[in-house]
Amino acid sequence: MSVSDRPDLEPRKPTHTLLDNLQGQAFGILMTAFGVTLLRAAGLVTGQTAGMSLLISYSTGYSFGIVFFLINIPFYLFAWMRMGPGFTLRSLISATMISILADFAPQVIAYSHLNIFVAALLAGATSGVGLIALFRHGASAGGLGILALYIQDRTGFRAGWVQLGVDLCIFAASFLVLAPMAVAASLFGALVLNVIIALNHRKDWYVAH
Repeated sequence: MSVSDRPDLEPRKPTHTLLDNLQGQAFGILMTAFGVTLLRAAGLVTGQTAGMSLLISYSTGYSFGIVFFLINIPFYLFAWMRMGPGFTLRSLISATMISILADFAPQVIAYSHLNIFVAALLAGATSGVGLIALFRHGASAGGLGILALYIQDRTGFRAGWVQLGVDLCIFAASFLVLAPMAVAASLFGALVLNVIIALNHRKDWYVAH
């Protein structure tokens, strides 16, 4: 008799306490916000709604946090209808805190020298880890991450690859705002971020319930 014939012997899916999920979400918020601060300090962009928000912020002077929050509103409505109120509220909290922390960070963190490719690498890595933490604890950073996560859950097509495809369109537009070398560094950072997500976040791997 195989394990599959004995439901009582099948491995149980991992469960988390409220504290587990809160600390995981807090870690994801901090890492993602830190990634955004690195990009802003180096004058770079990223993909998804964060990239759109950075481009608008650079070209208009508006606060990144306010633009990021406003762009995310339609995606919260989609998430509420498709993925439930719990996921939506956790994503709303995450995106709001990322917006606040990213706007506040320049008051306490400054860089005398920051190579744009090093900044892109570190921003992609920290944001990638942060987003995985949010995904695994039932949240997202809002925006296109919600749509990408929904597509992965429904079709199995990796969220990282979905986001990378959208990112290419955003970077094409960034040539209107940034120098070509800054766009190249930004694209490198986005590639790092999305590959990390694609290789490390899968529906059949560890996910909190």
